[in-house]
Order: sequence, then structure tokens, then C-alpha cells
Amino acid sequence: WSKMTYTIPPPPTYFVAFPGVLEGRVFYETDESIPLTRVRDLYTREVELFKDFGTVVLYTACIVVFWAHMLIGWKKLTPADALQIPKDHVQTVTYMGWIAASAIASMYLSVVWFTYFAPVQYVEHVA
Repeated sequence: WSKMTYTIPPPPTYFVAFPGVLEGRVFYETDESIPLTRVRDLYTREVELFKDFGTVVLYTACIVVFWAHMLIGWKKLTPADALQIPKDHVQTVTYMGWIAASAIASMYLSVVWFTYFAPVQYVEHVA
């Protein structure tokens, strides 16, 4: 926490800037009438971490292990009597779980690789 920096964006009213979702800005507003609020600059910390190729590869390997754990675990779990899944549906439910697990792993990995390849955006820091 000693290297933590701060910035002062105008915060969105409902914690998410819905008009800015398609523009790539979800956590701040462009309306100048909204008062500025001092917040921790997590973006800069994320960029510092995920611009290092070694960290990105390690994080990717960990997510792949987590993904494999979800796939194997779900395959073992779906036939269990406790879930009360009809025998005819077990295979379909297994595939649905694998799709969900793959979506979760993809979301985790997309943040890391997007941060690695995207150009750094300037963030104004305050004391």
C-alpha cells in the first residue's frame, strides 16, 4: 500500500457510468457538474502489474489450473445424487457447466491480456 497513488474522477451516480459503457469508461463520469472525489488509483497499479510479461504468464498459468479444476470438479459433481439431476440430463448439465467455467476463465484472462497489449492511458495523480 505504500506505493498507492490517488486520483480524483467524478464518480458515477449509481457506481457504474451506464452512458460510458460502450466508450470503455465505467467508473467515472464526464459531466463537470459532478463534484470530484479522491479515490485510490487501481488502474495504475493494474498496469504496473500486468505490463510485466512474466507476471502475465504466471497469472495465465494459474487461471488455466483453476479452469481445469472447475472442469474436472464439475464433471465429478453433476452425477451426484445430492444435486438431483435426472440421469438423462447429466451430460447436458456437464456441458453447460463447462461452458460457464470457460466463460469465467475467459473473463479473468481477458483483463490480463487486454492490459498487457493495450496502450497505457494517462491518469492524473493527486496527493
